[in-house]
Amino acid sequence: MDQSTTQNYKLRFLKPVIRPSVFKLSLPITPDQLPNRTPHLDLVVPNGRNNPFRCFWSQLQSGKIALTRGWKEFYQMYKINLDSMLYFTHKGNSNFQVRIFDFGDIENSYQLRDLEEPPYVRTGDYQIAKCINIPPSASVRAVAAKVKTKWPFFVMDLIARIMSSRLLPNVPHLSHFTGQRHPIILTHGHIEIEATYTRYSGKRDGSFGVISGGWENFASLCNFNPCGMGIFEVISIELVMIIQVRCR
Repeated sequence: MDQSTTQNYKLRFLKPVIRPSVFKLSLPITPDQLPNRTPHLDLVVPNGRNNPFRCFWSQLQSGKIALTRGWKEFYQMYKINLDSMLYFTHKGNSNFQVRIFDFGDIENSYQLRDLEEPPYVRTGDYQIAKCINIPPSASVRAVAAKVKTKWPFFVMDLIARIMSSRLLPNVPHLSHFTGQRHPIILTHGHIEIEATYTRYSGKRDGSFGVISGGWENFASLCNFNPCGMGIFEVISIELVMIIQVRCR
């Protein structure tokens, strides 16, 4: 921070992006350090062609602030990645210029992205829009054949036993991590729940995984039909796995 005089007040800081856009973006500043204590920051990019993008903030227990509403859209609009570095510079009032540097210190092109485009397209060993499990019944196979998505997906019967305990997807191990347990975000509409993905340690030698530690609560909040089917779209297998669930 440069604060030689009130007129020459400058606030600058770097922030690495290490979590997906569904999380808040914590910033290394407190509300008292904001030159103008509005409940939002207006983010602008260097080319000046686009209007400021408004992001609201909330205060964390640490006393620092985090960007909340609006951050996810800004993240997606400028194709920010999990290895991006953001350089914030205060430009007056609630305006902050944000320079975005990707891996290798390459600056972002700041070309606007269609927000309907998915924030992640990581296929791994899978082909985009391919069902990655073997549907257990003719009815599930019929649903899987009609699914239109840009992400790898699997389809399962939502029987009562599955919704009240744990979910064991009959698909290859989804995460590129070698550890045993990973955080996972399950989403359905406006509902987002953090759960746990664990390598299955049974006869399949850890090549499959189990979703638990939040799955039962998620299924209850979503009020899934116990006679229905779930379409699970794997939209990220980065630092935090993200699975979007649709129902039939």
